Amino acid sequence: MKHKQEWIEAAILLFCVGMLFYSLFYLQGKEYYAISLAIILSGVILFLLKFENRKPSAAELTIIAVMCALAVASRVSFFFLPEVKPMAAVVIIVGISLGAETGFITGAMSAFLSNFYFGQGSWTPFQMFALGLVGFFSGIVFRWIPVNKISLCLYGVSSVLLLYGGIVDINTLFYYEGENTLPAVLAVYGASFPFNLAFGISTAVFLVLLHKPVLRKLARVKRKYGLIDIDHEMKH
Repeated sequence: MKHKQEWIEAAILLFCVGMLFYSLFYLQGKEYYAISLAIILSGVILFLLKFENRKPSAAELTIIAVMCALAVASRVSFFFLPEVKPMAAVVIIVGISLGAETGFITGAMSAFLSNFYFGQGSWTPFQMFALGLVGFFSGIVFRWIPVNKISLCLYGVSSVLLLYGGIVDINTLFYYEGENTLPAVLAVYGASFPFNLAFGISTAVFLVLLHKPVLRKLARVKRKYGLIDIDHEMKH
């Protein structure tokens, strides 16, 4: 059953990739709301998969809504410093505490909702999928390694640089440069590297500051409401 679920999750993520390429080459960024909806529905399916034979409780859904709201508020609160925001850190913490699937839907929803403030566009589905993957892989990576300052910093910087920056900049490459030649690729990724690095470093800093109190509160809530126990041993 576990291996079957992993294959289904992989297929759903590949579907999201297909949707992004479809938006690039066929829709040319015009139907970004439709692609965003497809990614949201994919995240919902991922979330429901982890419950197998039971439905998520109202308490579980409430926690996710609260964490999404926190991620959105954290991005909006730092609007004056575009590359310094705690949003990715919040999504990573959700993935660690509540699982990969919850991390994905929190990341995707947070990017979508916060863009009603910052502006929707062809970049929205890319941001949703990228931030969703940051949360998804945090739930996987930290099943196997201890949660401490070093591991959080390394994951925070690398996931933002490679996953978030690498995926979101594809939108810039196609819709702003209009070509995918090597000089254009180097120009886009080179120009965005300082901004992605600043975002990654700020994510690492916020992870160090937030992970202990937020993880403790989430663990307390999970114990109180008898939620699915996916905690692992944390070594600080």
